[in-house]
Formats: sequence, C-alpha cells, structure tokens
Amino acid sequence: MASIDVLHPLIVPRDYTLHDEWDLPYWEFFNGSPFVVCWVEYGEAMLYLDRKGYNDLQQSGLAWQQLAVDHVRQSAYFNHYRHDNETTGEVEWIAFVNDEDTISSSKVLLQYEVEKIFRNGYEVAIPDRACGVVLSKTCRTETRHQVQQMVHSMYAKATVPMSPDLFDAAEFRLPADWVLPLHEEPTGSILKLFESSTPI
Repeated sequence: MASIDVLHPLIVPRDYTLHDEWDLPYWEFFNGSPFVVCWVEYGEAMLYLDRKGYNDLQQSGLAWQQLAVDHVRQSAYFNHYRHDNETTGEVEWIAFVNDEDTISSSKVLLQYEVEKIFRNGYEVAIPDRACGVVLSKTCRTETRHQVQQMVHSMYAKATVPMSPDLFDAAEFRLPADWVLPLHEEPTGSILKLFESSTPI
C-alpha cells in the first residue's frame, strides 16, 4: 500500500488526463475546473499514486483523502506572503511560495482555513505548481490588477507552468470531509501563521 504518512493531494491540469500515457487515478472538481486532483507520495522524491495504490487505500477503511490534505496543513514548507488593505487592515491576498516545496500550489486546497480569512469569498491562481495565490473578492480593483500582473509574471517564469488566470474558489472545492482538520489546534496554528506572514 502507498505510504500514507507522506501522501499529498496534487493539483494538475485536466489536460494531463487526456494523454494516452496517463493512467493515474484522479478526482474531478465539481464546477467544471480545468484542473483535477491526483495524489503523490511526497518524501525524498515525488511518486504519483498509481491505480493499485489507490484501490488499496479505497479498501483500507482509512479516511486517506482527509489525511492527505492534513499533510498539506502540517507541511514544513509553509512560506507565504500576504498583502493587507492599508485602510481597513483586511487581508487582500496570500501567496504560498517555496522554492524547496515544488507542490506549494496544493495549499490553496486548505479551504477550511482560507474561508475563515476571506469570509466574503475568494479567487484562486496557480501560475506554477510551486505557487498558489488566494485573493479576496472584496479587494480593491487596483489590488486585483496588481495580482493579475504578478500571476502573469510568475506564469511566464514558471518551472512547471499551470495557468495565468484567476478562478473562482468554487472550482477548487474539495468534499467537506476531506478538508476537516484531524485536530482543532493545527487549524488555530495555521490561522496564526497567516496573521504573522510576511506582509507585502
């Protein structure tokens, strides 16, 4: 069976699944997203979960999808930057970026926490597999333009390009039971991390 202790969800373009050589299990988002989720064992190397490993996990009785999302939550690579509204102090966007973590884009899947920060909704950008951005729907127009420019720049320089576009968060929504924290404290800790992240 796959090593459950290092299993992570990974967002990949839906186009990957159209290739004849693609034979890996994946999960489709509900809202017509151009992306899908597959899973990887992310330890010393990154190994995609194959169909045998997937079937073994499905038969194991474990809440393995929830465990995989929780590994994103517990990641040692949790570098992120935020931009606040100078007048209201509200967070306008957060970017997850880490050159050592080639799957930082998976952090946009932490909807349980992100929804607590952007209570009026948010958008998502994944210019590179190593970067994810979440943007408040109530941010200022000029801020949105700045984020669009930043995302386009990241996409142009991406090691693993994903998309230069902004998407509604609904296009990245996972089942509610997958994103529930296994313990309440890690969620509180992550919210504190967001509050203490490097402002830009």
